[in-house]
Amino acid sequence: MLKKFYIYNRNTCTRVKLYGIDVENLFLENGYKKTKKVENSDLVIINTCSFLKSKEKYFLDLINKINEKLKDNQQLVIIGCLPSINKENLMEINNKMILFGRDLNKIKEYFNFKNTIKTKATQVKDKLSFCKNLEYLFNKIFLRSKHIEYRLKRNKVCYLQISSGCQGRCTYCSERFTTKLKSRPINEILEAIEDGISRNYKLFGLNSDDASAYGKDINSSLEELLKEIVKIKDKIYFSIPEFNPNGLSKEVLNYLKDEKFLYITVPIQSGSQRILDLMQRPYKINEVIEKVKHIKENNKNLKINTHIIVGFPGETNEDFERTKKVIKTGLFDRVKVFMYNERPNTKAKDYPNKVPEEIKLERRNELLKIMKIQNIKNFSLTNLILNKEQLK
Repeated sequence: MLKKFYIYNRNTCTRVKLYGIDVENLFLENGYKKTKKVENSDLVIINTCSFLKSKEKYFLDLINKINEKLKDNQQLVIIGCLPSINKENLMEINNKMILFGRDLNKIKEYFNFKNTIKTKATQVKDKLSFCKNLEYLFNKIFLRSKHIEYRLKRNKVCYLQISSGCQGRCTYCSERFTTKLKSRPINEILEAIEDGISRNYKLFGLNSDDASAYGKDINSSLEELLKEIVKIKDKIYFSIPEFNPNGLSKEVLNYLKDEKFLYITVPIQSGSQRILDLMQRPYKINEVIEKVKHIKENNKNLKINTHIIVGFPGETNEDFERTKKVIKTGLFDRVKVFMYNERPNTKAKDYPNKVPEEIKLERRNELLKIMKIQNIKNFSLTNLILNKEQLK
């Protein structure tokens, strides 16, 4: 009898969602049938995110709700980030559920699958709200910014998972416990890009947990991948969503001059070197700023996004002022601000001098206000739209 599976693959970051699509394709490749309803399936697969406490709670509540409605002949399978950092709470919900992290090989071994899957060019489907649809139409008619198109219209973007896992030791991050570094060979990635081109895609997202770590497990490197990408003659554009500043080598900076590169995320996390050292982020902030300046000077069309964590344990007003100073340089086109929250099994969880929640919120809002004022002064409607989802 043909086995059936249901997969919940929503409300995660893009890279985890891409992993869920790989899992879905793996089951389909090995003779399973996908169902649209939980009650019609033999296996109920839930792909999870745990980057923030709010996400962890959301998925624990969802799993508990689905578990209460399961029939005796149905098996619950939890994949993604949550099993690696909160196994105990999951097993309290259902001690018979099957847990996997983000390793396709373990799923393949467990179910004794004979067929594997190749890297594919993938479309991620998301429904836009009414307001975001208006923003997209406004951009399409007036601004015609590919940067906004990339941010808003995911079905226009061809996503490729170039690697998963990282080699960082960040003291605040629990995601690094979810999977080991696993890179896909360059030839597979190029074949997937060609597949996307054949389907008329112009925008491509090179997704990973840390692009700068790409290839270190397969005797390759990001530099080698970018070298091959710039050789592509078709008029296409690339985004690199996660890019540890430590990976901005001279070779990478040189390749980023190419007009194919449209949008990159360089998460600096803080403008204070003292805080970065406590975070165990492996770079000097002054050197990173100089490299970002170099990128902006040599590729005027490339937008740079960054991430900032406010309220890290021990962050003083002086530390925060240093972060404000960096943001005021105007080097970053989009800033995503996170308020620090404790994650399981991390060093920072036990750090002293916790910052009160109300101060975290004040600092977050202050950074977003700085970005808004800068974009208004610079008459940058594109950047205002790129930052709009966080602005009140």
